[in-house]
Amino acid sequence: MGDRRRRVRGDEGQAIAELVIVAPVLLIIIVLMVALGRVDSAQGDVESAARAGVQAAVVQADAAEAQSQAVAAVSSTLAGAGLTCPSPQITTDTSNFVAGGNVSVSVTCVTSLADVSVPGMPGSKTLSATSVAPIDQFRTVTNGGT
Repeated sequence: MGDRRRRVRGDEGQAIAELVIVAPVLLIIIVLMVALGRVDSAQGDVESAARAGVQAAVVQADAAEAQSQAVAAVSSTLAGAGLTCPSPQITTDTSNFVAGGNVSVSVTCVTSLADVSVPGMPGSKTLSATSVAPIDQFRTVTNGGT
């Protein structure tokens, strides 16, 4: 019976030692998963903004209005998503703005990752997305009011 007590007493510290080793590793894995999830969510927001911009541009009657409506739609979508993007770069390609042509909207955003405190992670991430939509071939499209 004395031998059994010695063995039990010797195993008491083993669980604590395992916890001390495993807990920080699990914590780092969880924080990395949250950080990667946040980056993926932000990328989805930028893609959604590019889609909203091209959808707003494609229904306009002229290229100038298409560009201004695309910028407004992208800015509104990014603001509504709560994405920290102080000055997004929005490029609207209306070079093929004719009936049956297409419109392209590209969005580039530098978003802050400062709230995700993981050693070695950058403080910001550049996210980009482009969306292209066709213009209905039976629409009347004007060239700047001419």
